[in-house]
Amino acid sequence: MLDMLKTGKYGLLAQQHLLGTTSNNITNVNTEGYVRQNTQYYTSVIDWGIGESYTRRMYDQYVQRELYRDQASAAFYESYVSGMDSIDKMLTDDSMSISSSLNDYFDALQDAVQNPTSTATRRELLAQLEIMTDRYQTLNYNMANQLHDVNNKIQDQVLVINDLIQGAHNLNKQIASMSDQQSDMALQLQDKRDLIINQLSEYVDVNVTVDQQGNYEIYLANGQMLLNGDTYGIISAVGNMYDQNKLDLKIAYSSQPDIKQGLSTSYIGGSLGGLVQSTSEIRQTMRDLGQLAVAFADAVNVQNKAGITLENKAGSDLISVKSPVSGVSSNSALTISASFIEGFGENVTANDYQVRVDSQGQLHVYEVVNEKAEELDIDPAQITQDAYGNTVITMEDQGIVLNFNANLAALSDVTYYVQPTMHSAYNIEMNATKPEDFAFASAVRVNTGANNIGNAVISLESMTATGADLGVSINADGNPEFNAGAPARIWIDADGNYQVQDAAGNALGFALASCNGKNIFAHTTWVDPNVAEGYPGYEVSVTGTAEPTDYFYLEINTDGFSDNTNGIQMGLLQTAELVASSGNNKVSFTEGYADMTSALGSALLSANTDLEAAKTKLQQTQELYDSSAGVNLDEEAANLIRFQQSYTACSKIITASQTVFDALLNAV
Repeated sequence: MLDMLKTGKYGLLAQQHLLGTTSNNITNVNTEGYVRQNTQYYTSVIDWGIGESYTRRMYDQYVQRELYRDQASAAFYESYVSGMDSIDKMLTDDSMSISSSLNDYFDALQDAVQNPTSTATRRELLAQLEIMTDRYQTLNYNMANQLHDVNNKIQDQVLVINDLIQGAHNLNKQIASMSDQQSDMALQLQDKRDLIINQLSEYVDVNVTVDQQGNYEIYLANGQMLLNGDTYGIISAVGNMYDQNKLDLKIAYSSQPDIKQGLSTSYIGGSLGGLVQSTSEIRQTMRDLGQLAVAFADAVNVQNKAGITLENKAGSDLISVKSPVSGVSSNSALTISASFIEGFGENVTANDYQVRVDSQGQLHVYEVVNEKAEELDIDPAQITQDAYGNTVITMEDQGIVLNFNANLAALSDVTYYVQPTMHSAYNIEMNATKPEDFAFASAVRVNTGANNIGNAVISLESMTATGADLGVSINADGNPEFNAGAPARIWIDADGNYQVQDAAGNALGFALASCNGKNIFAHTTWVDPNVAEGYPGYEVSVTGTAEPTDYFYLEINTDGFSDNTNGIQMGLLQTAELVASSGNNKVSFTEGYADMTSALGSALLSANTDLEAAKTKLQQTQELYDSSAGVNLDEEAANLIRFQQSYTACSKIITASQTVFDALLNAV
C-alpha cells in the first residue's frame, strides 16, 4: 500500500512538473528569445516508479549558427544599400545631375558662339556655368553630409555592439556560477544569452563556440575574438590619422583595456560591415566627382585663356579651383600639400597619395587606388627644391605637384598623405563675373600675303594655350603678345617646303611639302631641339596652291570681337576626352560622369539583388529554427491534455491505495 501511495504521489508530482513546462511554453509563445522547453524523466522502477527529471531547451544549434550568419548577411546588404541609396538618387536626379548641366552649358555655349558679340546669349552662358559650379558644390556637400551621417551610425552601432558583448560576458559568468544548469533560472539566462547573440549577429557576422565550462566564445567571421570565458572585447571607432573622413575600428580587451589593436573590416559583416563598406563607396564617389570638377575647370580655363574677351583682354580663368590642397603627416611639424598643374587636368586621377621617406632617405610615392597603395616610379628629375629649399615633386602624369615644407633630408621616417580631389568639387567656384569674360575670339589670327603668287590661303586650325613657354603669353596689362622667337610667318621655299619664321624672318623650323600644308606646326622639325611638345600653342594650315616666295602671316587678334574661333574650340570640349579613366584611357566629361554613376548604380543594384536573396535565405532559416525552438500551440495543447490525463490517472493510484488501506483497517 505504501508503495502504491508513494508511486502515485511521485507520479502526480512528475505530471505536475510536465504540466508546468507545457504551461510555461504556452505562456511564452510570444516572448522574444524564448526557446521551447521539454521535460524528460529517467526510467526508474527501483524507487517509486519514476526517475530524476531534466528540462532542456529544444533547438538545433547548427541551424542557430546558420541563422546568425544569415542575419548578418541580410543586415550587411541592408545597411550597405541604405548608406549609398541617397547618393545614387542625387547623382541620377536631373535636377542635380552634372550630365544634364553639362548639356545645358554646352547648348548655351553653342548659342553664344553663333553671335559672339551678343551679351544676352553670353549672359545665359554665364548663368549655366554658375549652375554647373553650384551642382558640383551641392553634390559634394550632400555626399559629405551623408558620409558624416553614416559615420555617426557606425559610432552608434559600436556602442550597441559593446553593450551586447559585455551583456553576453556577464551572462556567461552568471550561468557558469549556477550548480543546476537545468533550473528555471539557468534556462531563462541561457535564453537571454542566445537573444543577445542573436541581436549581435545583426551588427556583425559572428561564430559561436562553447568551452568546457559551458561559456560561449564569440569570434568575428575574420577570426577576431570578441568574447571568451575570461575577457571580452571593447570596440572603438576613431578618425583615421590621414583621412578624417574615414573611421578606423580598433579593439581592446577588458583584461587590458589600454592596449588597442586595429580591427580589420574585411569580412566583418552585419550592418556595421555594410555601413563601413558604404563609406568607402561614398568617399570614392566624392573623389570621382572632384576629378571631374578639376578636369572640367582646367579644360575650360586653359581654352578661355587662349582667346580674347569682348573687352579686348586675354581670357582668364572662368572657374577657380582651390589649390594647394593641404594634407597631413605623421609629424605635425612637417606638412604636405598638392597643387594642380595647369593644362594637365586630364591627367588628374580620383586617387589619394601617400609619401614615405625611409630612414635611408629613399623617397617612396604611393598612389592609393581603391584604398590600396601602389608605388609610383618617380624619376629623380621630378624631385626639386623651391627657393626656400623645400622639396617639390612634380608629377605631370598625375596632373599634380606635391609640396613639402622641408628639404628631403628632413623628411626621413615620416609618412605623408594628401587627398587632392576629395573635396575639389566643393572647392571650385565661379571666377567669371560678367558676360564679357568669355574669350570667344582667338588670341591669334592669320592672313594671307597680299603679293602672293599662288592661290593658297592660311587658316587657324586651333588655339589651345598661352604661356611663357609657348608662342603667346599674357603681358602685365592682361593682353596677349607674341613671345620672342614665336612663329609669326610661314614662307614657301624653292622646294615647296613650309619655312616657319619669327617676326624678324629668322628660320625656326621646316615642314616638308609632303604635309600638303595641313597642321604645319605639328609637322615642323624645329631648329631648337628643346622645343616642347605642343609648342607654340596654336596651329595653322595652308590650303590651295602655294608658290615659292609666298608668305603667310600670324598676328595678335586685336579688336577681333566678331571672331568666334576660340569659342568653337571651347564647344569642342564637350566631346573631347579630357578625363582620366582606367589605365591610360581618357573619356569625355559626360562619359566620366556616366562611369561614376554607373559604378555606384551597379554596386547598388548588385547589393539590392544580394539583399533580396539574403532575406529569402534568412526567412527559410528562421522558419527551420522556429520549427524546433518555437512554441507550437497545437502541440502544446495536445501535451496539456495528455499530461492532465496522466495527472488524473496518478491521482487515482493514490485513491486506490487509500481504498485498499481502509479495507485492511476495517478487516482488522
